[in-house]
Amino acid sequence: MSDAVPQWDDFQREMLDALGHVVYRVQTPSSPEDTPLSRALARAAKTELDALPRLPALDTLRTPAAKRALWPALRALRKGSQA
Repeated sequence: MSDAVPQWDDFQREMLDALGHVVYRVQTPSSPEDTPLSRALARAAKTELDALPRLPALDTLRTPAAKRALWPALRALRKGSQA
């Protein structure tokens, strides 16, 4: 078995989508930056900083919709850390 990740071209992606397959892309996990916001989120979620997902740019987090979307993710992290 090879460790190489398959590279799908546009036609192959379209055909896989037509067949109902989802093409996933492998990403290497990157720890979030150590900022006051990320430390506060880690404390609120009762988890380690490395367990937090990478945050979008701060200017996009300042919108009311982004703030509302952050709370369910924070609750899920907190629930997961208690298990």
